[in-house]
Amino acid sequence: MADAPEVVLNRALAQLLHDHDLAVYKTTGAIPERGIRLDGVMPTTIDEFTLLTPLRPVADGRANMTYRTQVYTRRLGSPLVARTWAADLRSILDQTEYTPRALGISWTWEFSSMDFDPDSQGRSAVACTYHFSGRR
Repeated sequence: MADAPEVVLNRALAQLLHDHDLAVYKTTGAIPERGIRLDGVMPTTIDEFTLLTPLRPVADGRANMTYRTQVYTRRLGSPLVARTWAADLRSILDQTEYTPRALGISWTWEFSSMDFDPDSQGRSAVACTYHFSGRR
């Protein structure tokens, strides 16, 4: 059985983040520092990581689909560190064509973004939601 389209999208996003040195994507083994998770389990022993959460796709007519993903990242340091990471992500994804190259994606945009203050270990976070216009 084939993977759900939103899972395919998140794998493509994970590789894109890895290729742009925003995170480390490994398909097997333990999550490394700055690693990416696709399964929704947040590691407690890693200070810096990125979690890609697929949101339910929304039909846009008969042939098109809006795919959605929440990108949550935690980074050591002030909120400015996490915000800078989000700005780097925005420069790669927001208002771009054919990014990532999966599911016939034709346009990508940032829908929302929210910063989180540092936790007791000094790790700040940001959550960004991106929408991707693609084909069914």
